[in-house]
Formats: sequence, structure tokens, C-alpha cells
Amino acid sequence: MPNNNLVIAFNKCNISALKNLFSEKRKTLWIYLGKDFLRRRLITERLGKQFSKFDTAKLLDGVATDIRQAHVRWIDELNRRYGDNIDLWFGSISSRDICISNLFQYHCYLELLKRLWERDELPELVIVESPALSTVICKWAKNQGINVCVEGIFKQRFRLWGKYISLLIRLGYYVIDFFMRRTAAFLSRSSVKSDSSSKHCDIIVDTFVHNNSLSEDGSFIDRYFPYLHPYLSNQGKRVMIHPVLCGVKFNYLTLYRKLRRSKSCFIIPEDYLRFSDYCKSLTFPVRYLRTKVVSPVLDKFDMDDILKEEKRLQALAGIRAVIVYRLFMRLGQDGLRPAVVLNWYENQIINKALIAGVRQYLTGARIIGAQMFQHSQNFLNWYPSQSEVEKKLVPDILLETSQHQCDIVQAFTDDIPCSVAGALRYQHVFEDDPTNSIFCDNNQIILVLLPFDIAESVEMLEIFNDALGDIRDDAAVLIKNHPDYSPEKLIRSYGQKQWPKRFDLISGVLSEALGNASIVISSNSSSMVEAAAKGIPVIYLGRQAVLNQNVLSGLGMELVTECFSAEELAVAVNKYLGLSRAQRKEYREMGMKVRDLFFTPVNDETMAPFLLNEDSRSGGISVS
Repeated sequence: MPNNNLVIAFNKCNISALKNLFSEKRKTLWIYLGKDFLRRRLITERLGKQFSKFDTAKLLDGVATDIRQAHVRWIDELNRRYGDNIDLWFGSISSRDICISNLFQYHCYLELLKRLWERDELPELVIVESPALSTVICKWAKNQGINVCVEGIFKQRFRLWGKYISLLIRLGYYVIDFFMRRTAAFLSRSSVKSDSSSKHCDIIVDTFVHNNSLSEDGSFIDRYFPYLHPYLSNQGKRVMIHPVLCGVKFNYLTLYRKLRRSKSCFIIPEDYLRFSDYCKSLTFPVRYLRTKVVSPVLDKFDMDDILKEEKRLQALAGIRAVIVYRLFMRLGQDGLRPAVVLNWYENQIINKALIAGVRQYLTGARIIGAQMFQHSQNFLNWYPSQSEVEKKLVPDILLETSQHQCDIVQAFTDDIPCSVAGALRYQHVFEDDPTNSIFCDNNQIILVLLPFDIAESVEMLEIFNDALGDIRDDAAVLIKNHPDYSPEKLIRSYGQKQWPKRFDLISGVLSEALGNASIVISSNSSSMVEAAAKGIPVIYLGRQAVLNQNVLSGLGMELVTECFSAEELAVAVNKYLGLSRAQRKEYREMGMKVRDLFFTPVNDETMAPFLLNEDSRSGGISVS
């Protein structure tokens, strides 16, 4: 008999009271629809053995694959309806960026429930993190004749006010941040003579800058575009760098002094921005909240409540984007006329802002969108869409690290030319390493490469630990944490007392770690491609309730295995540990194919696409 009764609860509800709603005489099937793994782990422990959690990993991954096109078409329709207002493009709704928007994730959750209902496998309990998502589930369930009970909705809505208060605090952070940057620009400017020649440049390079990107004398190391700056200099091109600052944390004065001392010519935004630009940026949330967006029906789901929640919770997302747009407006008004703007292009809202500013105020400049990274299919914003093309908020040409990357980036539109360029950040994969561990029969090292999200890392390690009892004891386990958090923080998040003795944390550069590994296990990390390109077997460990980012998905080689459970992981690890010397050589040959599929070597010919012909010129922006 299909289940016609559904209880929806929230992730911070009273678990004891929730358990009383269900009979203790039988197992209750439940499902968690949310991103907070640490909270999901706590709820699982408190529910106990009376409740059986539905394993959604594979099904959710399949759902995401099936509905990507429909979801992007839905976003395109919203963009066409409301895209004449440029503020829409600087908000999270049109972005398709899963780091700031929950729309695609929630669409996947809704489709998942629909499929479970169609298979007569609908769980009795659904735990969610979003009041809007619960409302949409209720509307859908009632249309299906399902009896719905929502527990704790008033408490959850009350907790939302805490999030709104945190938004006000974050707005204050932006005010302080702008003031600190303005002050640092003023103080650092006093010791540097103005250079009128800086208004004349051939190319603006948009790239990320970290604290360690510059030495004390200002020498710039661009980790995103290595090899590019010497090449442009040798071509006699005058270059200005638009720095997108990362991880500076108010330490602006030291960095700005380095920027001004550098032989590279940096655009210091505060040298151009005016008080009115900051006002326009800080008032963006008000304009965005006042923008009316009504959703067309999405796969029979009424998404209006989710759109409203999305607008409220992500109202601050466009503040930085407005500043970027206004900066390029000021650069154009100041007479800057580059022939080319080279944008590190992830199609985030700051990229759209840059492109909008260039189109409107740096008329004549050609825009190159350089994607010198590997693509994951669920990172929807990395793939330009048709509505973005129609509004001219995309580059004139895309540069990818291989023809394979060019083919996949056109998933939602093929109206943007794409060219292959040298894989600047991955030149090391073409350097043959005869000491690679795949040729060492006695070397049994499992290397776990953790992603930047610490909760996701803990989830990975817990699944791996569950599998560890079925994995050969003679295999060493090396854990390499992401530099965004310390080993100590990782151990605390996992649980110091629960930390397995076989887990050995390591530091150092990735290439050294790969040189010793016989297997790599990872999740949502592009470093997997570098490992596979060296012929090292790669196991992708899928997330349980969150969108997966497998950049090697669909490769169809024995070199790569997808796992979604501890049992599958143990089988895959033991298989790869048991490879013979001959099989490892075969994997080395597979790795060469992976390398050639994803990467193009750096040479004069493959650097040429970074210099577009200056004959053709782009048109003006069509948004107002």
C-alpha cells in the first residue's frame, strides 16, 4: 500500500516530540532534504534505530542529471520576463550559482519526492531546512491526495528572523569593509606618484588576488593565469590587472602598498569609485527586494514561495556585483579604452557585472571569458545560457583547456564561439614522472583529497571510516585537508575521540601527494582530474543529500569509479589495491587519454587565443 500520510518537520525541531508521532512497533522511513550534514548526523543519532533513513544519494544524482535542461529553461524564462532590470542579473535567482542559490537543489528535492511517490516509496517523515520548501511540498502533496502534517513551522519562521538580523549584520560588514578599503587606498596612495600612462592599456586581466599573491617588493604571482603575464609582456602588450581580492580579511593597507609598488599595473577600485557608487551598491538589497518576480510553473510545482525566500535570504549577494559594474563605468568615463578584457569567467554575478560595465562603458573592447578549470555538470552557472546570450551578458568568446571542455560548456547554448587555449594551471600534467607510485608494486597508499567545505569533508571521512573495516590493513591512509581550514579544525569537526587511528593527515603541495598515491578518493574537487591524468585510479565519493560535482562523470574508463555508499567504496578500494603491475601500466595509458581529453599543453600556439584580433568589436548591452 502506498503511503498517504506525510509529516514534514524542520531540522531544529524537538526530536523527542517528533518521535512520539510515530509507532515504536515498526520502522519509520524518513528522508533529509537539506545541505547541513552535521545537523543531519545529529538528527540521525537522536532518532535512533526506530527510524530508517532513506538512502537518496544515487537517486538524487540521477534526478539532477535528468532535470538540468528543464531547470535552466525555467531560469531563462524568468530572465526574459524580468531581465530588462539590470538588478535582476546581480541577484541570486538568475545566477544559477549553486553556491549562493538553492533553486536547483530544491528543484531536485521536489522531483525526488515526486519520483518516490510514483514508485510507492514515499517516506513517512521528511525533514527540511527551508520553510518555503515545506510549503511547496505541502501544496504538491495535497494535490496528490496525501495527508500532510507540518511540525514546528512557527518556530522555524521565528528562527528566520535570526537570519534576517544576520543579514543586517552582514550589511554592516560591507560598510566597514568599504571604509577599510577606501582608507587603505588613500594611505597607500600618498607614497606613490600618479602615472598618467596607466590610462593607456591594451588588455585588462581580471583575476583573483590573495595575500600571498604578491611578494614584499610587489612581484605578482598569478596562480590563475600562470605563464600569461610574461607572454603578454613579450608581445609588447600594456596590461592592467583588475584584482578580485580573496581572503584578505581587512588587511588591506599592506596589500594595497604591495599593489602600488608592483611592476604590474593594478586597478585600485577606490581610486575611481565615488561616494554615490557605494550608496548605489549598499541600497541594492532594497531595490532587489522590491523587484517583483512571479514564477512560471516548474514541473507542476508552484515555486513562488521559494523565489520569495530566495530573494529575502540572498538579498545582499549583489552588493559586490554593483561595485564591479560601477567601477567599469568609472574606468570608461575616465577614458580607459582597452582592446581586450580577459575575464576569469565562472559566470558568477560579478562576472555579469563586469561584462555589463564593459559593454556599456568600455565600448569597443572585446571580452574573453577564460575558463581555465574543469567543469562539473551541476555547477550550472559555469555554462552560459541562452537568455544570457540574448541580453549580451556573456563574453565574445570562451577559452577552454581542451576541445572536450569546449563541447561540454555549450550544454545550454552554442551561440558563443569557443576556442582551445593552453591549460595554464595544469602544465605539470605533461611532465612525466618516472617515480610515480603506480609503477611501485609494494606501494599501497590511499590518498583522500578533501574539498573546501568542512562539513562535506566530515561526511566523506565518515563514509570512508565505515568502509575501513573491509579495506586491506596494509594500505596506508593519507588525508590531505583543503587549505581553507586547518587540520585541527577538521579533527574537531569530525570528533577528536572518534578520529580513526589509520587516518594520517599530511601537508605539502598536491603534486608531491599525488606522486606517492596508488589510489585517490575525493568528492567535489577538480584535483581528481590531475590524479587521473597521471594514471592514478580515482574514486569519486558521492554526497548523500547535496548536489554532486564529479568533474570526471561519464568518462567511461575503468580508471574512475563512482561510489555512493561505504559498501561500494570498500569494493572499489580493494579492487584498485589489487591491481597488477601490468594493469597499472594500462592505467598509465588511460591517464594519458584523460590528460589529452582535458588539457592542452602551453606553447606559443596555444597562448595565441589569449590575444584576440582587434578588428571586430562588440555591441552595446541590451539591459537598462
